[in-house]
Amino acid sequence: MADSIDFLGVNNRPGAEGREVINISTTNAKEYLKSIRTLDRTIKIKYEELHSLQLNLTQISSQALNERVQNSNTGDTMKAVDKIVDMQVEIRREICGLVNLKNEARNKINQLSDNRYVGILIDYYINCKTWEQVAEDMNLDLRWVYRLHGRALQVFEKILN
Repeated sequence: MADSIDFLGVNNRPGAEGREVINISTTNAKEYLKSIRTLDRTIKIKYEELHSLQLNLTQISSQALNERVQNSNTGDTMKAVDKIVDMQVEIRREICGLVNLKNEARNKINQLSDNRYVGILIDYYINCKTWEQVAEDMNLDLRWVYRLHGRALQVFEKILN
């Protein structure tokens, strides 16, 4: 029986409240693979937010240098820096978990005997390509990729269980 794995790819332990847990043995293949895409997208969104905060902080810092007046904005700037550092740590932790989750999923996907199934599942769920990109990369019609995807999920479900 497989361990429970949270979105960070860490074995579920007591005290891990607040994190959604995926039990591989009871979750269907599509939900398991979809969680990888979702986490990848979540990390990208957080990274964009981090970048925006860094830009805002840079603008605030340059304004403060031009004014050359010490005021209460220094405390606000330090709070912003702390938030940025915390967010960087969180993103790094989530990236490590995502790498683990992707490696685990890739190892399971590679157990499929049909290379088309492997290509579709890895390109879409691990590499986060669109269906159109997958079809183009594989020189297949989009509708045929959808059909193969359905078949791949059925076979992959058996590997998970």
